[in-house]
Amino acid sequence: MNLEDPWYRNARRGAAAVEHELALRADLIAGAFSRWRRTTGHCWDEELTGSPERIFCFQLDGRWYVGFKTVSDYVVDHGMRGLFCSRIRWHNVVGTLTGLRTSATGVRVCFDPLDIPARRAAFAAITPTTELLHPFPKHEEPGRETGSPEEGWFVSPERAEFLNLGESHIREYTVDRLGPGFRDRSGVVAYDPGCSTGKFLSTFASVNPDGIRTVGQDLSEQMVKYAAKHLDEVYHGDAAKPYLGNESADIVFVRFLNFEVVTTAQAREILPALVRTVMPGGLIVLLGHTPLLVGAAELADENLRVRQTTARQDDHVFQYYVCEKPLA
Repeated sequence: MNLEDPWYRNARRGAAAVEHELALRADLIAGAFSRWRRTTGHCWDEELTGSPERIFCFQLDGRWYVGFKTVSDYVVDHGMRGLFCSRIRWHNVVGTLTGLRTSATGVRVCFDPLDIPARRAAFAAITPTTELLHPFPKHEEPGRETGSPEEGWFVSPERAEFLNLGESHIREYTVDRLGPGFRDRSGVVAYDPGCSTGKFLSTFASVNPDGIRTVGQDLSEQMVKYAAKHLDEVYHGDAAKPYLGNESADIVFVRFLNFEVVTTAQAREILPALVRTVMPGGLIVLLGHTPLLVGAAELADENLRVRQTTARQDDHVFQYYVCEKPLA
């Protein structure tokens, strides 16, 4: 066990933390915003070493909305580690954004609350091309974003279970959203350069086991050994140096350019190398349990056509970027 792994540093949240989050969620559902009222309006204060990843915003018809995540049902119902997941529900939307202030240690988000019907309407208006932005990564300490150990994450049966649980809704959505386009194809190469347990890629390939070849790669040697049981090929190495050569993959899943996995600087450095592995006409899909550190602007800079930024499933939405590499 590597006790320096971020999985353990903040993993075992006490009952008090969960109860606090449940109280926040109850207030948001009820539209009770008194705890955030200030003399000049409403503000949410969050330390960068606290839970700044909960903050999100989006734009509709030129108007900016803001919201805050609270404890995930995966934590409450299944005991998953951490506090949040990728899903956003109507009650997480609180109102219109009126101001942002940052310091070396924290952030203040100011907003005008909306009533419940207006919040529900704003949530319902989120489309597949409405970008959900999470502007504030978690910090290990002021000035240093939280990331992974140099050797990558270790894996155990318990940890694999929780890692897989946190992405269960994303796997289901991926099969529904992308599966039909690959169900009848042959010779498809599907690449996951941060394959973790291998569960995500193997689930996608289950739509066409004979036609899709799965290729994984991971920074963690333990993860590689674990994923080898589920993938056709898996390699140990840093995704900054992809195992696959240029224009080799029909579809690339990127699930690690995310908060608490890499830093913003690392994400921007790694992205171009991953884009080069996609063949012309192929897809690169970015997603994850924690918010993404790159968005539509960075993807467009790589000459990708951003077809989708957000997924809607049941009563929630979450970040889900589908990008196409042009044929020429």
